[in-house]
Amino acid sequence: MPDHDGKALKEYRHDTGETLFFHFIRTARKTIGLYVHRDGSVQVRAPNRVPLAQIYLFMRERWDWLMLQRARFMEEPAPAPVRYENGGTFQHLGHSLTLRVNEAGHNRATRHGDVLQVVITQERLATPDGLGGVIELWQRREAQKVFPLRLAFCHEEMKSLRLPFPDIKIRKMRTRWGSCTRKGVITLNLELIRMPAECIDYVVMHELCHLVEFNHSKQFYELQSRFMPDWKERKHRLETLARAHYGL
Repeated sequence: MPDHDGKALKEYRHDTGETLFFHFIRTARKTIGLYVHRDGSVQVRAPNRVPLAQIYLFMRERWDWLMLQRARFMEEPAPAPVRYENGGTFQHLGHSLTLRVNEAGHNRATRHGDVLQVVITQERLATPDGLGGVIELWQRREAQKVFPLRLAFCHEEMKSLRLPFPDIKIRKMRTRWGSCTRKGVITLNLELIRMPAECIDYVVMHELCHLVEFNHSKQFYELQSRFMPDWKERKHRLETLARAHYGL
C-alpha cells in the first residue's frame, strides 16, 4: 500500500515464507522502532527518510524476537477486565480500595480511607458504563492532583539539566503510558493512577529524558540510568501489574 501519508498497513514476507501484516508509521524520530501489542498486532515506526528496504532488513534481523513476543502474548491468558460492583475492590496508586455504592439523587465519588463511597442515580446505574463513568471521573480528578506532583518531583531530580517545566496532559491511551512532544508537552495515561508512585515516576522520568534526547538511543538510556538507576525494575513492575490486573 502507498505510504505517502506516513501511515499504512504493510506486508512483510520472511525467508521462511511466513507473511506478517504490520502497521507502519513514519515519524520525526531518528531510529526504527518495532512494537508488539498484546493482541499480536505489530507496529513499526520509522524516520521519514528511511527506505522500506532498510525497514524490512531491520524486521528480518529481529524476526526470531518478533515471533517469540507474539507467541508469548498469544499464550498468556487475557486478564479479566476491571469490573466495578458494590463490595468489590480496585487499585488506586498501588493500593486496594473497596467500593461502596448507594443510590441517590446525584452522582459523586468520595474516598474515606480504603473505601471509595459512590452515590449514583438509579438511571445512571442502569447504564452499562454508569458506575464506571462516575469512578473514572473521580480517578481523573485524582490524576489532576497527583500527576503534576510527580512531575514536579522528577523535574527537581533533574534540576542540574535546567529543563523548562513542561505542560502536562492526561488522557486514556491504548498502547502507551506516556508521550512527549518537541514543544515540551508531556501526556500521561489516566490508567497510571492505578499504579504505585514509583511506576508513575518511571514514566514521568522517561518522558522528561525525551526533552533532552528525543529518541531511544544509547544516550537516552544513559541519561535515564543517570537519574533513575533502577528504571528497569520499575518498568518491569509496571508491566507486571498491568498484565496481571488490567490486561494493559
